[in-house]
Amino acid sequence: MKIIKYKKVGKNKYLVELDNFEEIILYEDVILKENLLIKKEINDLNNIININNEYALYDKTLSYISKKQRCEKEIRDYLKKYTNDFNQIELIINRLKDKNLIEEELYLKSFIHDKIYLSMDGPLKIKKDLELLGFDSNIIDDNLIEFTSDIIKDKIERYINKQLKINKKSLYIFKQKILLNLTNLGYSKEDILECLDNIHIDEDNLKEKEKEKLIKKYSKKYSGLELDKIIKQKLYEKGYW
Repeated sequence: MKIIKYKKVGKNKYLVELDNFEEIILYEDVILKENLLIKKEINDLNNIININNEYALYDKTLSYISKKQRCEKEIRDYLKKYTNDFNQIELIINRLKDKNLIEEELYLKSFIHDKIYLSMDGPLKIKKDLELLGFDSNIIDDNLIEFTSDIIKDKIERYINKQLKINKKSLYIFKQKILLNLTNLGYSKEDILECLDNIHIDEDNLKEKEKEKLIKKYSKKYSGLELDKIIKQKLYEKGYW
């Protein structure tokens, strides 16, 4: 079969019409590489299609990494969604590396910097996330020195102060909640407790305010001993006993 006509249908893509009335879309790079001129005889169309599919996957990968910086593991996982061909994946990965489109060190530094200054994630969570992305534990530790003890303390204290403004529970319950939340965010128990040691709450005043709200809420339905029981139960749940 021979090529009889080209028509551009997108960026770097052409609709190729063959003399048997079959039409295929090929990348410009494939056309040039395989020297697919008009009226050239094509003996192995399947091979051309396979080569074109490889270019299509590479082009798709370029689009994927253009939206956000990606590390090698993320790109490999992305490619595995579209192909099981290990060699094809390696070819694309190596091609991206040759063009400096995969830079693990830069990714690592950017990831840590963004997590420190644009999120509440602590050092332990950052390290775990990076390990899941395939980074070496020791290299992560070397770069996490940017997350200094002063920054850790400042982030913990700002979080605590923000929660204090909306707190309605006792000091004990408040501290337990903060400890759990910040531990889940990746801060060490020692750093959290050190900051919590400086926290003081006027529990008597807070308890009285909560009691007034509860009375107002439940007095419409309960009274006497039953109301007292409900109020005590609700206050107990908030850590007041």
